[in-house]
Amino acid sequence: MIKVFVYGRLMKNGHYHQHYLQGQTFLGKGFIEGYTKYVLSGLHGIRPKEGEQVQGELYEIDAATLAKLDFLQNSDCFTRSIVAVELENGDTFPAEAHIWKG
Repeated sequence: MIKVFVYGRLMKNGHYHQHYLQGQTFLGKGFIEGYTKYVLSGLHGIRPKEGEQVQGELYEIDAATLAKLDFLQNSDCFTRSIVAVELENGDTFPAEAHIWKG
C-alpha cells in the first residue's frame, strides 16, 4: 500500500474525493511544512515555500488509485514527490504528494 497526502478538492467533502479516494484508507488530517497552496482557475496545487505549511489528509491507497491520481494531476503540470506529513496526533509519515511544476 502507498501513502499519499492530498489537499484541495481531493479531501473529504471535496469535489473529486468520491471519484478518486472512496474506499481507500483514511489515516488522518495533517500538514506538510515548507509548501504553500494556491488555487488558480479552480485548480488546486502546492509548491515549495519556506516558512509555510499546507493542511491536508493522509491516505493509504493501492497502485490503481495512485495511477488515477497521476492521471488527474497531469504530469505536464505536476510531479509526484515524497513529503513528510505530520498528523494531528504528532505522528509523521513519508507520503507521495503531487507538487505543481510551475
